[in-house]
Amino acid sequence: MCLTTQALLLFLSLLPPDIVEMGKSQVIVRAETRDAIWTAKGDKWCTSAPNLDKTIRFKLGEPA
Repeated sequence: MCLTTQALLLFLSLLPPDIVEMGKSQVIVRAETRDAIWTAKGDKWCTSAPNLDKTIRFKLGEPA
């Protein structure tokens, strides 16, 4: 999932500032379940968090 800088900043403005760590080329959102790491890629900011969450959910649904 990728967002423009403007969209990412808008999203981050909705979060409590104490869970957001901003660096030059990386932003970490410290969420309850796991951290979401946003990385600068050209003029976009991308994270694999939605794919990681989907993978974990499907694995949890598998029989043991």
